[in-house]
Amino acid sequence: MRTAASLLVASLLTGAAIADGEWEIVISTLDKTVPGVPEAVWVPGSFNNPTISAAGLVSFRGQVGGPGITLANSRLILLGEPGNWTVVARDGSPVPGELIKGYVLNQTSGLNGLAASNNLSANGGVLVTGFINGPGVTASTDTATFFVAADGTPSFLIREGDPFPGGGGSTLSSSMSLGSGIRTSDAGAIFIPTNLVGGDVSGSTNNSALLLATPEGVVSIFRKGDPAPGFSDDTTLTPDAFGLNLNGGFVEFPGTLVGSKITLSNDKARFTTLGAAPGSVRMYCREGDPVPGMPGVSYRAGGTFSVPSQPINGDRIVFLADLEGEGIQTGVNDRAIFADQNGSVSMLLRRGDAVPGISPKEAVFGAVNTTSWSTTPNGLLAYQGILQAPDGSSVPDPSYVALRTAEGGVITICRHGDPVPGVPGGTFGSLNGSTSIAVSAAGIVVFQNNIVLGAESVPTLFAYDEAAGLRVIAQAGDTIFTGTPANQLTLIGSTGQNGDGGNTGLNPDGTLVIRAGDTQSQIFAIARIRLGAGAASCAGDFNGDGTVDGADLATLLGGWGACPPKSACPADLNGDGEVNGADLAILLGNWGPCR
Repeated sequence: MRTAASLLVASLLTGAAIADGEWEIVISTLDKTVPGVPEAVWVPGSFNNPTISAAGLVSFRGQVGGPGITLANSRLILLGEPGNWTVVARDGSPVPGELIKGYVLNQTSGLNGLAASNNLSANGGVLVTGFINGPGVTASTDTATFFVAADGTPSFLIREGDPFPGGGGSTLSSSMSLGSGIRTSDAGAIFIPTNLVGGDVSGSTNNSALLLATPEGVVSIFRKGDPAPGFSDDTTLTPDAFGLNLNGGFVEFPGTLVGSKITLSNDKARFTTLGAAPGSVRMYCREGDPVPGMPGVSYRAGGTFSVPSQPINGDRIVFLADLEGEGIQTGVNDRAIFADQNGSVSMLLRRGDAVPGISPKEAVFGAVNTTSWSTTPNGLLAYQGILQAPDGSSVPDPSYVALRTAEGGVITICRHGDPVPGVPGGTFGSLNGSTSIAVSAAGIVVFQNNIVLGAESVPTLFAYDEAAGLRVIAQAGDTIFTGTPANQLTLIGSTGQNGDGGNTGLNPDGTLVIRAGDTQSQIFAIARIRLGAGAASCAGDFNGDGTVDGADLATLLGGWGACPPKSACPADLNGDGEVNGADLAILLGNWGPCR
């Protein structure tokens, strides 16, 4: 039975349908058959976080059971939509395309080969990564990564035990990352760390590297112990193995400097290939260095450097840093979000800034929650912020959600304690660290929060865009997902990014995919919905007639090329600032009547 809070919140869903499409169940554990494995049934609770391509195709990893199913062949990755699924990879089956003859996806023990699989490119290419087993495989050669393009074409990317591409005779070791943090681009590129063994490896001085692997080959981006970029003395760089970022052909990563002139006050820095000479890396921020455009101010020694889960924002790098120096007051104006554009640094937000919709006398911008902020290639920044008093002291109900536009305006979407639109007596719970925020290039923001109504607290999913405003799109207790009251609603949120700068759970035209479940009845589902005022149409339907056809193709071709600065460019479907082949692929993928 639904609670009073659930019923009140549900009343909003009918109104939301005016602006948004309807929820569609993509796949469910109630389905009688598993695509590609008709003798099997889904294992309850085995769906991982789903991802979605620009054309609306969904990818996820699940686990099956039934006759002949063991831990050696129970996990598989699917790509598609209802009635049209492809098994991209399966435990115990040959590696994609049998590119390594005689090898299957499994550990050397014969179990559980596939790693986490929310690695989808914007155009629907799937990264298949995990363990392999076959003739002569050892613990030093049993991990590999493949890319299966949107058209099904498989490519081999990289394997443990391969030669290090930077020379010296060393090989890639078992520390090569295969987890869900890997991102893949439309071209099948991945940016990963590896340890090195053998050859010219000398202790711990040069035993790791960062690699860019593509179907065309593998290149070394940086090796531990090599001269640090921008230094002419004995300074070397140790790149971090975590927090690596990829956008198209460009990468971004943190690292630690080592040398005779390096101390704990100036050894942390961040690096990128964006804006660097071909084949090289540049350092774009470093603790202790002066802040460009702020005389007498430097990045605080020992302070915070942080980036969103996709910091490459068009042709800029977005990052957060602590400040010290002239005019800086600790806790008052000593933190800011910047954008670096080929070495030119501009400030986007600073502690102490007024927040639109909130009185400056009461509260100002204090910080961004660094687990809940996300960017888009066309310059949007969605974030869960923290308010403070102008003097730096705390304020009641400090958490809020906001969107910064490409032009620099800030829209406050909601704040802890605000009334929830359409829900009498309902208010937003604390937003701090719980939003899983995502933003599309079309300016649609999705996040999660609890609605507080009396003694109840109801987990809820919200959407916002300028045309349709803030609304509820789903909540715990809804029966539309499982046929019973769902108590799990999971967004991949700000942690889900593809290798082309977009969110993997919310595609450029505003189609969202989530995981839902009823743990009491053990029923689980994956669902998608098209959000926004244009939800009745689809990506590429420029004239709004409900069909993507030759008239829309003519519109796209008429807008071909780079978009004018700060101008609307409707044919730029993926929001990268240019109408090109990627946008054409989205349009062709939606050809015909809009669903």
